[in-house]
Amino acid sequence: MNATERILFVDDQPEVIDLIERQLGHSYECVFARSGAEALRQLDAGEMPAVVVADYSMPNMDGVTLLGEIRKRAPGVVPIMLTAHAKLDVAISALHEARVFRFLRKPWQREEFEHAIAAALDHHHLLERERRLKEELLATNRALDAKVEELKETNQLLEFWVEFSPAVLYSADIVAGEINYTYVGKNFARLAGYERTELRRFPELWHSVLEPEALVLRAEMLGRIAAGESRDEALHYRIRHRSGKQRRIVEAVHVLGALRGSTVEIAGSWLDVTGAVEAVSAP
Repeated sequence: MNATERILFVDDQPEVIDLIERQLGHSYECVFARSGAEALRQLDAGEMPAVVVADYSMPNMDGVTLLGEIRKRAPGVVPIMLTAHAKLDVAISALHEARVFRFLRKPWQREEFEHAIAAALDHHHLLERERRLKEELLATNRALDAKVEELKETNQLLEFWVEFSPAVLYSADIVAGEINYTYVGKNFARLAGYERTELRRFPELWHSVLEPEALVLRAEMLGRIAAGESRDEALHYRIRHRSGKQRRIVEAVHVLGALRGSTVEIAGSWLDVTGAVEAVSAP
C-alpha cells in the first residue's frame, strides 16, 4: 500500500463502503466518509486525498454539490462520481459544477472500477507536476523581477556616476577602419558642446572637432587597433569646442574583442585636461 495514494470514498451505504474496502484496501490508503459534511470536515482537517469518489445520491448534500465544494477547496483532487442513475441532467450538472473526471455506474465491474481509480491517480500526478512547475516558474519570475529592479537601480547609479564623471565614456565598433559609436556618456555635451545623440548619428562629428594633427594621430591609432597591433592606446590632442574654444583631451582606448569578421569592439574615454595643462604651464 502506498500511503501517498490516499483515496476518499463518500457513500452513506455501509455495504458499499465494505465492498470498496475489500476491493481496493490492499492497494491504496482508503479513507471513508458517510456524508458530504463529514468529507468536508476531513479536508478542512488537512486530510487531503489524491482522488475522491462520491455517490451522487446522499441525504442533505448530493455528490455534485460535494464534489463542487471539494474542487473549490482543493483543485488538485480528482473527482469520480458513483451513480445508480443514468439521467443526462445529472451528468451535465456533474461536468459543469464539479468537473467530474469519470462516472461509474452502480453496480460496477471491479476491473472497470480499478482502471478508473488508476487513471484518476495518473491525472492527479499530472496536476501536481503542473502545480509544482507553476510554483517554480512563479518563484523564478519573482527572482528575475527582483534582479531586474536591482539592475535598474544599479544602472541608474552608474548613469549618475557617468553623467557627473570628469571623463566621457564611450563604446564603439571599428569596421574597416571606420568607427561606429554604440554608447556615449551623457556628459559628452559638456566636453564638446554637442549632444551625444548627434555623435551616434554622425560618427564623423568627432573628427570634425579635432585639430588637423590630432586627426592624423587618431586615424593611426584606430588603424593599429583594427589591425590587431595594439589592445591599449592613449593619445593627447586638442579639439575645438562648439563655442570655438580649444580643449586639451586625453583619449584612452581598450580593445574588448573581435565581434565578427573584421569588426573590433572597443571601450574608451575622453578626459578634458585643459585646466590641468594650463595650471602646469602658468608661471
